[in-house]
Amino acid sequence: MVGSQQQPQPKLREQANAVLQPLSPSQREALLVKCWMSHDARWFMAVAREYGMEAANHLNRVAAHEVGKVEAGRIVQALRFPPVRTIDDWVLAQEVLVSLLGPELMDYRVSKVGDEGCQVHVQRCFANEHAVRAGISGYYECGIFARITGWADALELRYEMTPPLGKCLMSEGGKCVYTFRLMAASPTPDLTGERHA
Repeated sequence: MVGSQQQPQPKLREQANAVLQPLSPSQREALLVKCWMSHDARWFMAVAREYGMEAANHLNRVAAHEVGKVEAGRIVQALRFPPVRTIDDWVLAQEVLVSLLGPELMDYRVSKVGDEGCQVHVQRCFANEHAVRAGISGYYECGIFARITGWADALELRYEMTPPLGKCLMSEGGKCVYTFRLMAASPTPDLTGERHA
């Protein structure tokens, strides 16, 4: 009889919560980010082995861009983030997203280029480091900036990014520098559920 069977799950959940309790929120976040990055790397390599690097790079860019759109929408809504209308707004939004999703994954700096542009200068990138370790750096195409373009698309920004997405700029010993230029002020969609005047 179902009613007479023991239900161990509630007690086990209490025990599991006690085991997890010593982790601080920042330790828990860091662990979750590392687990996600491990999944991401293994997914990429599984696709590369099964279907080749060209397919892996293409699917990685598509998935990263779509994930970027979803996560930016969720985060903007959760934070009730104000509309992004200027390059300063965009740089702040980008920093908020990076700070939440894994600030230790990259070392970079941002500089303004005129009134409507900025440059992102990447000094260290986890994706490049993993590609080098896996021996595929000569073939790897950037998925990081595909994710960032997903953020910009979710915020309904009209922008131009140079250079266009393609091979990892660091893989050939080059510098990873991307320039974003806003084409025209576009209000961010109201993802908070509130009406803005």
